[in-house]
Amino acid sequence: MWAYRLEGPLRFVRHEIDPPDEESLPDGYVILRFLAGGVCGSDIVRCRDGLAVEGSQPFGRSLHEIVGEVVTTRSDLPVGARVVGWVADTSGLREFVPTDGVGLLPADGAIDNVHAAALQPLACVLWAMSKLGDVRGMRAAVIGLGPIGLLFAHALKSAGAAAVLGVDAVDRSDVAHTFGLDEVVHRTSRAWALGDPGEFEVVVEAVGHQVGTMDDAISVAAPGGTVLYFGNPDDEYYPVRFGMMMDRNLTLRAGRTPGPDRRGALRRASAYAAHHPALLVDYVTDVLPASEAQAAYEKASRPAAGQLKVVLDAAV
Repeated sequence: MWAYRLEGPLRFVRHEIDPPDEESLPDGYVILRFLAGGVCGSDIVRCRDGLAVEGSQPFGRSLHEIVGEVVTTRSDLPVGARVVGWVADTSGLREFVPTDGVGLLPADGAIDNVHAAALQPLACVLWAMSKLGDVRGMRAAVIGLGPIGLLFAHALKSAGAAAVLGVDAVDRSDVAHTFGLDEVVHRTSRAWALGDPGEFEVVVEAVGHQVGTMDDAISVAAPGGTVLYFGNPDDEYYPVRFGMMMDRNLTLRAGRTPGPDRRGALRRASAYAAHHPALLVDYVTDVLPASEAQAAYEKASRPAAGQLKVVLDAAV
């Protein structure tokens, strides 16, 4: 089977390797035939690190947003089912992918493979949104208007937020209306936060991989407000402006979708997409053949106006 391996910073090499051993498949797992996969910002950061400290990187890393056909199963998912969801170990950049069935859901037949891949990030966003409670009538800000940040903007507006503002160093004014943004700020979050932008009852940090954006989010949160840190951290320990959090009685939330919740989150995403049928079409802007993984990751690593989700398609 084909499989890509990271052999340098953001440098992929295609190999032919043996398929996964069906006999050693754990209970609850399936083997998928790769149909489509989305490139996530967290994949880009991991792949920029290049080689592992010792030995070679595993084949298939890093891709975790997948649409696939079940070819072997030890789960409740039948052979032949077309499913969408998570690759448990993020090693999905290969022809046949073993993964935990609990993180997969049969895909809606009305959605093609490419757009079904977008259900996984949408599921992550909606799971996080479910922890925020009622946002109706609130003023919300989203720091980072990449693909994930734009989904948060859409979900916040759909949930009844009175106004949603987005901040990014890339100009996203062309998709503001599409994703429910009332205002787009084309600046870094630090420059914006220092400019006295007002206060927000909900602030979503959708950048990650640094401390500064979390600090900016805390600094613009209104008294009694909530900061949701969704971007992945690069370090185990982050300094927090705790005095300001105490003075303003802020709530700081964070968290990834846990395994047992993933199928339910995918169901919510599927229902949400059915209610907003144009969303996934607007969200996926770039589709490349699976044979052009290198080009896809390079493209995803360079955010640009007009470019949102990058998806690999095995059928192209």
